Amino acid sequence: MCRGGMGRKDAPTSLLRTLVLSLLCAQSFGQVFNLTLSVKEGLPAKTIVGDLGAGLSRPSTGFFISESRDSYVFRDLEIDADTGIISTAVILDRESRDKYEFVAATLTGEMIRVNIEVKDVNDHSPVFPSEQLELDISELSPPGSRFQLEGAKDQDEGEFGTQGYRITDSEMAELFHLDYRSGSENHLNLDLVLSSKLDRETQDFYSLTIEAFDGGIPARTGTLQVNVHVLDENDNPPVFNQTEYHASVREDAPVMSAVCQVYATDLDLDDNGRITYEINRRQSDPNEVFSINETTGVVYLNKLLDFEAQAFHELIISARDNGAQPEHSSTFVGVKVLNINDNSPSISVLFLSETGDAVVSEAAAIGDYVARISVSDPDLEGEQVTVTLEGGDGKFTLKQTDDFLYALCVNSELDREEQDLYELKVQASDFGSPPLSSEMVFLLKVSDTNDCYPVFEKDVHVISIAEDAPQGSSLIQLQARDADEGANSNIRYSILRSNQDSLISIDPESGLVTTAASLDRETQMEVWFLVVAVDGGEPALSSTATVTVLVEDVNDNEPVFQQQLYNVSIPEHSDVGSCFLQVVATDADSPEFGALLYSLSDGFDKQDKHPLFQIHPHTGELCVSQDIDRDAGQTVHDILIKAEDPGGLSAQTYVHIEVEDLNDNVPVFNPEEYTVSVSSHAQPGTEIVNVIATDRDSGRFGRVTYDIVPGDMSSLFALEKETGMLILTSTLTHLGTVSVKLSITAQDGEGLTSARPAEVTVNVLRSVQAPAVFQRSRYSFTVPEDAPLGTSVGTVEAINPTDSVESASYRISSGDPQSLFSVHPKSGLISIVKPLDHESQPYALLVLQSYTDTSPVYSTTQVNITIADVNDNAPVFPKRSDSITVSQNTPAGTVLFIAHAHDYDSGTNGRVQYYLRNSRNGTFVVDHNLGTVTLKQSLQADRQQSYSLEIVAKDEGEPSLSSTLTLSVNIDRTAAEDSLAFETLVYQVEIGEGYRKDSRVIQVRAHRTRGAHMSNSGLTYSLEAEAGFPPAPFRIHPKTGWLYLSQSLDYETESRYRFKVLATTREASLANTTATASVIVLVLDINDNAPVFGSDVYYFTVSEGSSPQGLVGTVKAIDKDSGKNSQLSYILLSDGKFFRINSKTGEIINWVALDREQHSQHSLKVMVTDQGHPRLNATATVHILITDVNDNAPTFTHLPASKELNVQVEQAELKRPIRSSTPLCVCEVASVRPLLSSQKTRFPF
Repeated sequence: MCRGGMGRKDAPTSLLRTLVLSLLCAQSFGQVFNLTLSVKEGLPAKTIVGDLGAGLSRPSTGFFISESRDSYVFRDLEIDADTGIISTAVILDRESRDKYEFVAATLTGEMIRVNIEVKDVNDHSPVFPSEQLELDISELSPPGSRFQLEGAKDQDEGEFGTQGYRITDSEMAELFHLDYRSGSENHLNLDLVLSSKLDRETQDFYSLTIEAFDGGIPARTGTLQVNVHVLDENDNPPVFNQTEYHASVREDAPVMSAVCQVYATDLDLDDNGRITYEINRRQSDPNEVFSINETTGVVYLNKLLDFEAQAFHELIISARDNGAQPEHSSTFVGVKVLNINDNSPSISVLFLSETGDAVVSEAAAIGDYVARISVSDPDLEGEQVTVTLEGGDGKFTLKQTDDFLYALCVNSELDREEQDLYELKVQASDFGSPPLSSEMVFLLKVSDTNDCYPVFEKDVHVISIAEDAPQGSSLIQLQARDADEGANSNIRYSILRSNQDSLISIDPESGLVTTAASLDRETQMEVWFLVVAVDGGEPALSSTATVTVLVEDVNDNEPVFQQQLYNVSIPEHSDVGSCFLQVVATDADSPEFGALLYSLSDGFDKQDKHPLFQIHPHTGELCVSQDIDRDAGQTVHDILIKAEDPGGLSAQTYVHIEVEDLNDNVPVFNPEEYTVSVSSHAQPGTEIVNVIATDRDSGRFGRVTYDIVPGDMSSLFALEKETGMLILTSTLTHLGTVSVKLSITAQDGEGLTSARPAEVTVNVLRSVQAPAVFQRSRYSFTVPEDAPLGTSVGTVEAINPTDSVESASYRISSGDPQSLFSVHPKSGLISIVKPLDHESQPYALLVLQSYTDTSPVYSTTQVNITIADVNDNAPVFPKRSDSITVSQNTPAGTVLFIAHAHDYDSGTNGRVQYYLRNSRNGTFVVDHNLGTVTLKQSLQADRQQSYSLEIVAKDEGEPSLSSTLTLSVNIDRTAAEDSLAFETLVYQVEIGEGYRKDSRVIQVRAHRTRGAHMSNSGLTYSLEAEAGFPPAPFRIHPKTGWLYLSQSLDYETESRYRFKVLATTREASLANTTATASVIVLVLDINDNAPVFGSDVYYFTVSEGSSPQGLVGTVKAIDKDSGKNSQLSYILLSDGKFFRINSKTGEIINWVALDREQHSQHSLKVMVTDQGHPRLNATATVHILITDVNDNAPTFTHLPASKELNVQVEQAELKRPIRSSTPLCVCEVASVRPLLSSQKTRFPF
């Protein structure tokens, strides 16, 4: 054990040695204790803090302290080295030292680390850095403005530190409030916040006390006196103590004589309140007769006065402060110049109009000032002057406003329209001796106000004009009068309301009403409109007049039939004189030109009498003139009826007359007997013979249908009721060689039957060999249209019966009328032998037969060959070059030419777009889709005589093909500004191919390019063929310019026409008397072609089976129309229990299992319809033969049980059927097992 002596107060070195020894001992033993004590500050000396032994594990009686005697520990604390009691030596102050730390050691070597904390007590108050603060705040500071103050500090900490601030004066709390927040060093930052606006002029000083408080109980506080000085801002203008000043001065007063003094005050301080005075020279005293002391406001005489020149001066004096942004105010100073009474009074008049002229508005109210009159008398200064007014008819009066000031006022209402000028005389007389007077005469003009409405001469106008008056013709010139003057009487005219705004226009200045478009009495018999006249006053005044224009009729409308075509039926032998149809035409013109006469016509000029019919000239009734015998003459009559008005205009209609037949004939066969031969191996569906009967009657009376008279073997055949085609429906192998006789009758639509039937003899020829059968009932191949000759399309194959030694041969029996394909007779390979063209024939449907040389029987199959399109056709223009002539005056935007190229390919290969090649100057532009060439900019700026345009037509195929049209555009530089021209250089119109002959197509119009309108009477129109295009089936009316159809159109024959139309005039004043335009007519397809099947009857075979067999065959139809009119849809009219049809391809599908033993054949009706309007359709018959498969075991027919047949069969296999010649029993044995001779097989019969 380590030992050490007890330290003494007078032996510091011994204490140190002891402490070192203790540390070494403690380190050896490793025993160290921590002792934490606390004591409040401010307690008296000798207060016990704690015991060093409290932290030891066992008591100890001696302690060593690590601190020296002169350290702060022994200065502030007393430590008993024997007992270890720690007490205060002085009153502790936490703010001076807040903790004590030292180490003590025991004699036994234990170490004690001592930590004494001095706890705070609230012994300090918050203290501001200063007791008083001066704060300047601008009076313009807005509420919410913050002013940062230095906060109070409290030496205490925590809750005894500064906790907040408050304003002790409640009144000041309304103007200010405090905002404080945590800061550093145990104090809060402080902001003084302005709560409301300050006004220095009301109060310029505030004193408030801010109190800071801590968290003690009771709280300690500290205060700060804040003196707020409100700083002045220039927010008040100077204010004069008088609104007006008046002064008098003698005219002989010397320069610098004081006249008067003005005085103004400013509530602001310093420069903001220091006032400077000045005379406003812009508004008064421009001659600087007066001056003013800028500081005192004393007005001085700056120049000598002249009473006779000016007896009264008006000054406007401005007071301005000296703030950074000065405030101003003004006052009026009137200075009267005094003189001695040696002159007559003088009169000065100041007119108060805007211009200062002697003018008064007629709208002036009673009492309004007209002029200010000042009177002065230099001789009688200070004496009274009498002022009087003469003239004005009592409209004006004088009102004295001051000694020498008078106001000329309005005394009664003025009216410029009654009197616009007044002569007034103002007379002034003084009271001198003798009295002197003077007078002033002036003319006062009454200015106009807009108080008068425009007035028309008449409120209602009724006029008339011919309907063929040219555009721009004058109708009426309306005039309105306005008693006002100047702008108030400037009248503008406009149309307020009208029942036809587009037909009329009015000149806003002159009121001239003209036609704005061509008139048409038949469309609008009268035009009514309301014209308003508006003056230029403010506000504007207006009046209206009603104009009714009666449109007078001229004979400008052709008669129009209610129908262009009449279809009528009459029975033959109708009574002579009986009328069966009334045609009606109307004429839009008035009765003078609208009374029509009807006649029969053969063309547009020649009129002939019809041998069978006549027409009533006034009623239009068509009647029978002779007996009509349908059998001896025509059954159909087409006649032309003409309706003509008194003016020579006419129209025509067609009447289609069908003579109805009587059913007085029966069908007759020719020939009556038919003999044909057929192989016993002929397949069901084979056409045997076509019987034909005719009926002389027509319509349903002449429609023939056929029937087989039931007989012994008639069930083996079927007869097409409509065509008379006899078709085999069953196999004939079981008949051998036999002749079958059939009787066939014919009957018409009303049931009359042929007197004698047709006799048909069918000789069945025996053949030992069955025909070869194709592997498939239908083949489909695709070949491109540009495939070279000899290209293989596909191969068909037929299988011979197993017992046949002869190979099958092949041939095309139908479906290739142009002989495009061939089939190898032995291999069945189909090849191309002629060039193909998708555009003329997109597919081919071939029927192929397989046969042998030694047998008359054959089998058939369908081959559907799709000819695929390739981009092998470039777009084609009708001709490679073309030329047009264009006037230099042609406006931009005019269509000059329409390019059209046709591409015979289909789809994107045939879609054409147009481009201009090397078009650098941008004079022309082409529409990519339409091909229209348009003038883009004026031709007058460029003096070029001609242009050569290359128009490229390019298809969208891959690779793209194109062709070029060279268009020469010749510019007519000699064309005068006033010349003859069409509305457009190219007319394009679309017309359906179903339009009837003489239908209107389009109206072309020519006109003068400038100047007066040209009536149609001066023009003649004609047509001219254009090279490279087919003859146009059109004619033109030479006067009206209407194009008519001269013959029927057929889209399938010709779909586009192009020709020229010419207009000529006899007016010699025009630069050119002929104009030319092109007309392009595009014929639109209508649905005028019904679909057509490739065959009226189709035959297909399909095997029976336990599952559906799928594709059976395909029917195909074509339609000559285009677009939707040629889009076909197939429909199965028969029961769809076993079969369905693809509506797009015509493929017939077997979709349920077939059983030949239930139904050996099926007959279907198929209809094809196009998508046109109305829809057209066609029908075909499909016969489907169900071929047998070995799906049934043999069965014997039922016989009486008592009969038995004993047969002994040798060991063999019977390949041929055993047939009984007895009509009671037919049995077939496929194979027989070998039996022993003793065995017998019984067959019950």
